[in-house]
Amino acid sequence: MGWGDEIIVTGLARRLQHQNALPVRVLDRHGRARWSSVWDHNPRFAPPRYGGRVQTLINAPGTRGYIAGKNRLGWIWNDWICPLGEIHLTEEELQIGARYANRILLEPSIKPEASPNKDWGWARWCQLGEELRALGYSIAQFTSRYRQSLPGAEVIKTKTFRQACAVVSKARLVILPEGGLHHAAAAFGTAAIVIFGGYISPAQTGYAHHVNLFTGGSPCGRRGKCAHCEDAMRKISVGKILQEADSLLRVIPSY
Repeated sequence: MGWGDEIIVTGLARRLQHQNALPVRVLDRHGRARWSSVWDHNPRFAPPRYGGRVQTLINAPGTRGYIAGKNRLGWIWNDWICPLGEIHLTEEELQIGARYANRILLEPSIKPEASPNKDWGWARWCQLGEELRALGYSIAQFTSRYRQSLPGAEVIKTKTFRQACAVVSKARLVILPEGGLHHAAAAFGTAAIVIFGGYISPAQTGYAHHVNLFTGGSPCGRRGKCAHCEDAMRKISVGKILQEADSLLRVIPSY
């Protein structure tokens, strides 16, 4: 289950409640109730033991709005408007976010089960970090089991995805691949440069208030490495991201 998908569910629940104030119970495609920690403390949702009247939302693997289907190569995407999510943080989580406020966060890691076509490339991430530091910016990244730390980056360790979301909520800017944390950035209104490449496009999982870098023509959805996506990532230069970051940082105050 992807964290980004669970954040999308919160936006879908908000849409439902615009028409009907009843709390939302989320079901899988077999009609079974399910829960995600992303929804903790969100009053729109009916907790597992809630016994009152509810409205239901079917959303789980196999029932995602941005997925039209799949074939032997991967996913077939469906264009739609990705709903803006909500994450209700606890006071403790907010304090963790405040501890790391005002950071420029770079997130080079993708989860092991993600398509390799979402990977911008370690050498580009290192160059980006070095050039940002050369311009006088301090950079930070989350610790990861999947990839080493960027040279010169402050490493932030969080125990849960929600804690990582709290850090994102207080960041000055995040630069990252399409995925769970870019949905979190959207939910909190955090400025973001999102590297899409060619695997999936902003027409599936993007937000208009982010800088969305998609260069793939038609998103392929391929689960295995492909030349189309490698070419799309090559077209997203370090210089392009530096230009976008500089434009954003000029208008985003440091606090």
